[in-house]
This record gives sequence, structure tokens and C-alpha cells, in this order.
Amino acid sequence: MNCELCHANLEAYRAGSLPHDMRIQVEEHLKTCTNCAEVLSLLNTAERVIQEEKEQVSNPFLSTRIMAAIEAAEANIPQNSPVFSRILKPVVITITLAAAIFMGIMIGNSSGSANNSSAIPLELALINDVDLEAVNLLSTE
Repeated sequence: MNCELCHANLEAYRAGSLPHDMRIQVEEHLKTCTNCAEVLSLLNTAERVIQEEKEQVSNPFLSTRIMAAIEAAEANIPQNSPVFSRILKPVVITITLAAAIFMGIMIGNSSGSANNSSAIPLELALINDVDLEAVNLLSTE
């Protein structure tokens, strides 16, 4: 067996999925070839490092600290009394709306209406606009 064929079959050899005769050939090649044995050793080391990284354990007190912070934050939140939320809140809103409507009516009535304005002089009412000459005829340019 050559090194290329051995390298191609090393993963299957490590997984144990090679046929029996191929496995024997790879084992014989690994006994005689130090380069391939070193590659196998590096693959095993890399697998071990990856497994150690996957097995990292979190701090067991982390969840305790997080839950304590959440409980402390909840304790600092003031609780609204049910009387205010059920009764006083709608009353305050209703009074505010009534005051806004009342103010609007008062402002609208404070400006004088058109009916109460002073009467137009009789001379202005009797002017016939049709008989007036056009302004452009009077201009001399």
C-alpha cells in the first residue's frame, strides 16, 4: 500500500468502517511508514481537542446570578394599585376630554359671529358694479 491510499483511508480506519482486509493493509503500512503514523497521530490529537472544546462546562453559578439579577429588577418595579388602574385612570381621561371640548367651544364662541358685525352703509349696498368702467381703460401707459 502506498501513502496516498493510506491517507485516503485513514478516516474510515479511525471510524472502524474499513473492510477487514483493507484495515489489515492500513495497519501494516502504519507500522512501516512513520509519516502516515504521524498523520494518524495528528488526526487523533485534533479529534481529542475538538471533543474537549465541545465538552466545555458552563459555570454552575451563572444561572443563579442571572436569576438573582432578574428577581432584583422585578423587586424594583413599582406595582400600580388596582384602584388607580381601574377607576381613576378612566376618570382622569374623561375629565381631560371634557375640558378640551369645553375650551374648544369657548374659543369658538369668543370670536364674534358674522351676523353681529356692523351693517353695511346704504351707499355701498346700492353701487352697481356693472356700470363701473374697467380699470384698464383708465390707465394711460
